[in-house]
Amino acid sequence: MRAVFFWLSTCLALTAGEHRIASYSPGATQTLLDLGCSAEIVMATRWCPLPKEHPAVRDADVFLPDLEKLLTTKPDLVIIPRMANPLWAEKCAKAGLRTIILNPESRNSCSNDILLIGEAIGRADEAKRVADLLKRRPAKLSRKIIIVWDGVMAGPDSYVAEPLAVAALQSALPRGAWVKFDWELVATANPDAILWIQNSPANGPVQVNSEKIAEMSRISVIKDLACVKKTQIYLSNSGSNWLPGSGLTKVQSGLKEIRDGLGQ
Repeated sequence: MRAVFFWLSTCLALTAGEHRIASYSPGATQTLLDLGCSAEIVMATRWCPLPKEHPAVRDADVFLPDLEKLLTTKPDLVIIPRMANPLWAEKCAKAGLRTIILNPESRNSCSNDILLIGEAIGRADEAKRVADLLKRRPAKLSRKIIIVWDGVMAGPDSYVAEPLAVAALQSALPRGAWVKFDWELVATANPDAILWIQNSPANGPVQVNSEKIAEMSRISVIKDLACVKKTQIYLSNSGSNWLPGSGLTKVQSGLKEIRDGLGQ
Protein backbone atom coordinates (compact mmCIF):
# COMPACT_ATOMS: atom_id res chain seq x y z
CA MET A 1 0.00 0.00 0.00
CA ARG A 2 1.43 3.36 -1.01
CA ALA A 3 0.28 6.30 1.09
CA VAL A 4 1.77 9.40 2.65
CA PHE A 5 1.24 10.30 6.31
CA PHE A 6 2.07 13.56 8.07
CA TRP A 7 2.18 13.22 11.85
CA LEU A 8 2.78 16.57 13.49
CA SER A 9 0.01 16.55 16.07
CA THR A 10 0.22 12.88 17.08
CA CYS A 11 1.91 9.68 16.08
CA LEU A 12 -0.97 7.39 16.93
CA ALA A 13 -4.42 6.95 15.39
CA LEU A 14 -7.15 7.99 17.76
CA THR A 15 -9.67 5.44 18.89
CA ALA A 16 -13.08 5.21 17.23
CA GLY A 17 -15.48 8.02 18.09
CA GLU A 18 -12.85 10.62 19.06
CA HIS A 19 -12.39 12.34 15.73
CA ARG A 20 -13.09 15.59 13.99
CA ILE A 21 -12.56 14.76 10.34
CA ALA A 22 -12.24 17.05 7.32
CA SER A 23 -12.73 15.13 4.08
CA TYR A 24 -11.68 16.60 0.74
CA SER A 25 -12.76 13.43 -1.09
CA PRO A 26 -16.42 12.50 -1.73
CA GLY A 27 -15.41 8.85 -2.03
CA ALA A 28 -13.62 8.99 1.31
CA THR A 29 -16.68 10.63 2.83
CA GLN A 30 -18.82 7.71 1.67
CA THR A 31 -16.28 5.37 3.26
CA LEU A 32 -16.48 7.31 6.53
CA LEU A 33 -20.27 7.01 6.47
CA ASP A 34 -20.09 3.28 5.83
CA LEU A 35 -17.66 2.91 8.72
CA GLY A 36 -20.08 4.67 11.06
CA CYS A 37 -18.32 8.03 11.28
CA SER A 38 -21.05 10.41 10.17
CA ALA A 39 -21.05 12.35 13.44
CA GLU A 40 -17.26 12.79 13.28
CA ILE A 41 -17.22 14.61 9.93
CA VAL A 42 -16.86 18.35 10.54
CA MET A 43 -15.91 19.50 7.05
CA ALA A 44 -16.64 18.10 3.60
CA THR A 45 -16.92 19.12 -0.05
CA ARG A 46 -20.19 20.29 -1.55
CA TRP A 47 -20.21 17.05 -3.58
CA CYS A 48 -19.89 14.78 -0.56
CA PRO A 49 -22.81 12.37 0.00
CA LEU A 50 -24.05 13.89 3.25
CA PRO A 51 -27.68 14.65 4.14
CA LYS A 52 -28.66 18.31 3.80
CA GLU A 53 -29.19 18.51 7.55
CA HIS A 54 -25.69 17.24 8.36
CA PRO A 55 -23.84 19.92 10.37
CA ALA A 56 -20.51 19.56 8.54
CA VAL A 57 -19.18 22.71 6.90
CA ARG A 58 -19.20 22.25 3.10
CA ASP A 59 -16.17 24.44 2.34
CA ALA A 60 -13.59 21.72 1.61
CA ASP A 61 -12.29 22.48 -1.88
CA VAL A 62 -9.19 20.56 -2.91
CA PHE A 63 -8.64 22.80 -5.96
CA LEU A 64 -8.91 26.07 -4.01
CA PRO A 65 -8.03 25.00 -0.45
CA ASP A 66 -8.39 27.51 2.33
CA LEU A 67 -6.38 26.75 5.46
CA GLU A 68 -8.16 29.42 7.50
CA LYS A 69 -11.57 27.89 6.80
CA LEU A 70 -10.20 24.45 7.56
CA LEU A 71 -8.78 25.50 10.91
CA THR A 72 -12.09 27.00 12.03
CA THR A 73 -13.57 23.47 12.09
CA LYS A 74 -10.80 22.28 14.44
CA PRO A 75 -10.15 18.93 12.71
CA ASP A 76 -7.79 16.30 14.08
CA LEU A 77 -7.67 14.41 10.77
CA VAL A 78 -7.64 15.70 7.18
CA ILE A 79 -8.22 13.32 4.27
CA ILE A 80 -6.90 14.50 0.91
CA PRO A 81 -7.51 12.83 -2.47
CA ARG A 82 -4.71 11.52 -4.63
CA MET A 83 -4.96 14.32 -7.21
CA ALA A 84 -4.44 17.11 -4.69
CA ASN A 85 -1.49 19.44 -4.91
CA PRO A 86 1.13 17.96 -2.53
CA LEU A 87 1.86 21.46 -1.27
CA TRP A 88 -1.62 21.53 0.27
CA ALA A 89 -0.85 18.38 2.26
CA GLU A 90 2.40 19.92 3.44
CA LYS A 91 0.60 23.10 4.43
CA CYS A 92 -1.91 21.11 6.49
CA ALA A 93 0.89 19.20 8.17
CA LYS A 94 2.81 22.38 9.00
CA ALA A 95 -0.36 23.68 10.66
CA GLY A 96 -0.19 20.68 13.00
CA LEU A 97 -2.96 18.67 11.32
CA ARG A 98 -2.72 14.91 10.99
CA THR A 99 -3.12 14.37 7.27
CA ILE A 100 -3.46 11.33 5.04
CA ILE A 101 -3.32 11.24 1.26
CA LEU A 102 -5.30 8.57 -0.54
CA ASN A 103 -3.44 6.08 -2.71
CA PRO A 104 -2.59 6.72 -6.38
CA GLU A 105 -5.24 5.24 -8.64
CA SER A 106 -4.78 1.58 -9.47
CA ARG A 107 -6.88 -1.56 -9.73
CA ASN A 108 -6.47 -2.03 -5.95
CA SER A 109 -6.51 1.58 -4.79
CA CYS A 110 -10.06 1.63 -3.39
CA SER A 111 -9.66 -1.32 -1.04
CA ASN A 112 -6.30 0.12 0.03
CA ASP A 113 -7.93 3.49 0.69
CA ILE A 114 -10.61 1.87 2.84
CA LEU A 115 -7.94 0.12 4.91
CA LEU A 116 -5.94 3.35 5.16
CA ILE A 117 -8.92 5.34 6.41
CA GLY A 118 -9.97 2.57 8.80
CA GLU A 119 -6.53 2.48 10.38
CA ALA A 120 -6.44 6.25 10.75
CA ILE A 121 -9.80 6.44 12.54
CA GLY A 122 -9.41 3.40 14.78
CA ARG A 123 -11.81 1.20 12.81
CA ALA A 124 -9.34 -1.16 11.18
CA ASP A 125 -11.46 -4.29 11.69
CA GLU A 126 -14.59 -2.73 10.19
CA ALA A 127 -12.54 -1.37 7.29
CA LYS A 128 -11.06 -4.78 6.57
CA ARG A 129 -14.52 -6.32 6.37
CA VAL A 130 -15.58 -3.69 3.84
CA ALA A 131 -12.34 -3.85 1.85
CA ASP A 132 -12.58 -7.63 1.64
CA LEU A 133 -15.82 -7.21 -0.31
CA LEU A 134 -13.73 -5.64 -3.08
CA LYS A 135 -10.93 -8.19 -2.89
CA ARG A 136 -12.95 -11.29 -3.72
CA ARG A 137 -11.87 -12.78 -7.03
CA PRO A 138 -13.54 -15.51 -9.09
CA ALA A 139 -11.38 -18.16 -10.69
CA LYS A 140 -11.79 -16.68 -14.16
CA LEU A 141 -12.52 -13.22 -15.58
CA SER A 142 -14.04 -14.33 -18.85
CA ARG A 143 -16.28 -11.44 -19.89
CA LYS A 144 -15.30 -7.94 -20.94
CA ILE A 145 -17.10 -4.66 -20.43
CA ILE A 146 -16.58 -1.00 -21.18
CA ILE A 147 -17.68 1.56 -18.61
CA VAL A 148 -18.26 5.04 -20.04
CA TRP A 149 -18.45 8.05 -17.72
CA ASP A 150 -18.09 11.75 -18.47
CA GLY A 151 -16.50 11.23 -21.86
CA VAL A 152 -13.90 8.69 -20.73
CA MET A 153 -13.74 4.90 -20.54
CA ALA A 154 -12.44 2.87 -17.60
CA GLY A 155 -9.38 0.80 -18.43
CA PRO A 156 -7.86 -2.19 -16.61
CA ASP A 157 -5.82 0.07 -14.31
CA SER A 158 -8.73 2.20 -13.11
CA TYR A 159 -10.22 1.90 -9.63
CA VAL A 160 -13.40 0.30 -11.00
CA ALA A 161 -11.35 -2.80 -11.88
CA GLU A 162 -11.96 -4.05 -8.32
CA PRO A 163 -15.77 -4.20 -8.36
CA LEU A 164 -15.65 -5.50 -11.93
CA ALA A 165 -13.39 -8.36 -10.90
CA VAL A 166 -15.72 -9.33 -8.06
CA ALA A 167 -18.44 -9.77 -10.70
CA ALA A 168 -16.10 -11.81 -12.95
CA LEU A 169 -15.79 -8.92 -15.39
CA GLN A 170 -12.82 -6.98 -16.72
CA SER A 171 -12.25 -3.92 -18.86
CA ALA A 172 -12.30 -4.61 -22.59
CA LEU A 173 -9.61 -1.98 -23.10
CA PRO A 174 -6.01 -3.20 -23.32
CA ARG A 175 -4.33 -0.73 -20.96
CA GLY A 176 -4.55 2.45 -18.95
CA ALA A 177 -6.76 3.87 -16.22
CA TRP A 178 -9.11 6.22 -18.08
CA VAL A 179 -9.15 6.65 -21.85
CA LYS A 180 -10.94 9.32 -23.88
CA PHE A 181 -14.18 7.95 -25.28
CA ASP A 182 -14.04 7.03 -28.97
CA TRP A 183 -16.44 4.90 -31.02
CA GLU A 184 -13.55 3.39 -32.99
CA LEU A 185 -11.93 2.22 -29.74
CA VAL A 186 -15.22 0.71 -28.66
CA ALA A 187 -15.49 -1.15 -31.95
CA THR A 188 -11.92 -2.44 -31.69
CA ALA A 189 -12.40 -3.54 -28.07
CA ASN A 190 -15.61 -5.38 -29.00
CA PRO A 191 -16.91 -5.65 -25.40
CA ASP A 192 -19.50 -8.15 -24.25
CA ALA A 193 -21.39 -5.30 -22.59
CA ILE A 194 -21.29 -1.52 -22.20
CA LEU A 195 -22.29 0.35 -19.06
CA TRP A 196 -22.92 4.09 -19.20
CA ILE A 197 -22.65 6.02 -15.93
CA GLN A 198 -24.88 9.07 -15.75
CA ASN A 199 -24.05 11.87 -13.34
CA SER A 200 -26.76 12.26 -10.74
CA PRO A 201 -27.07 13.38 -7.11
CA ALA A 202 -28.78 10.08 -6.32
CA ASN A 203 -27.65 6.50 -6.81
CA GLY A 204 -29.55 4.31 -9.22
CA PRO A 205 -29.74 0.65 -10.26
CA VAL A 206 -27.94 -0.85 -13.24
CA GLN A 207 -30.55 -1.32 -15.96
CA VAL A 208 -30.77 -2.15 -19.65
CA ASN A 209 -31.18 1.18 -21.44
CA SER A 210 -33.36 1.21 -24.53
CA GLU A 211 -32.38 4.76 -25.50
CA LYS A 212 -28.67 3.92 -25.63
CA ILE A 213 -29.42 0.73 -27.53
CA ALA A 214 -31.39 2.70 -30.13
CA GLU A 215 -28.66 5.33 -30.37
CA MET A 216 -25.88 2.79 -30.82
CA SER A 217 -27.90 0.81 -33.36
CA ARG A 218 -27.74 3.86 -35.66
CA ILE A 219 -23.94 4.31 -35.46
CA SER A 220 -22.34 2.44 -38.34
CA VAL A 221 -19.01 1.66 -36.70
CA ILE A 222 -20.54 -0.18 -33.73
CA LYS A 223 -24.09 -1.15 -34.71
CA ASP A 224 -23.02 -4.69 -35.61
CA LEU A 225 -21.22 -5.38 -32.34
CA ALA A 226 -22.62 -8.38 -30.49
CA CYS A 227 -23.32 -6.30 -27.38
CA VAL A 228 -25.55 -3.98 -29.42
CA LYS A 229 -27.36 -6.75 -31.25
CA LYS A 230 -27.90 -8.66 -27.99
CA THR A 231 -28.94 -5.43 -26.21
CA GLN A 232 -26.27 -5.75 -23.54
CA ILE A 233 -26.20 -1.98 -23.09
CA TYR A 234 -26.78 -0.65 -19.58
CA LEU A 235 -27.03 2.62 -17.70
CA SER A 236 -26.72 3.56 -14.03
CA ASN A 237 -26.88 6.82 -12.09
CA SER A 238 -23.60 7.68 -10.40
CA GLY A 239 -24.69 9.11 -7.05
CA SER A 240 -21.87 8.29 -4.62
CA ASN A 241 -21.68 4.56 -5.24
CA TRP A 242 -19.39 4.86 -8.28
CA LEU A 243 -16.92 7.15 -6.54
CA PRO A 244 -13.57 5.67 -5.42
CA GLY A 245 -14.55 4.41 -1.98
CA SER A 246 -16.69 1.91 -0.12
CA GLY A 247 -19.72 2.85 -2.22
CA LEU A 248 -18.33 0.50 -4.87
CA THR A 249 -19.41 -2.45 -2.73
CA LYS A 250 -23.01 -1.39 -3.45
CA VAL A 251 -22.69 -1.62 -7.25
CA GLN A 252 -21.54 -5.23 -7.23
CA SER A 253 -25.06 -6.67 -7.38
CA GLY A 254 -25.79 -4.68 -10.54
CA LEU A 255 -22.50 -5.76 -12.11
CA LYS A 256 -23.26 -9.38 -11.29
CA GLU A 257 -26.62 -9.04 -13.00
CA ILE A 258 -24.79 -7.88 -16.13
CA ARG A 259 -22.41 -10.83 -15.87
CA ASP A 260 -25.27 -13.29 -15.36
CA GLY A 261 -27.03 -11.88 -18.41
CA LEU A 262 -24.00 -12.64 -20.54
CA GLY A 263 -24.14 -16.37 -19.83
CA GLN A 264 -21.13 -18.64 -20.09
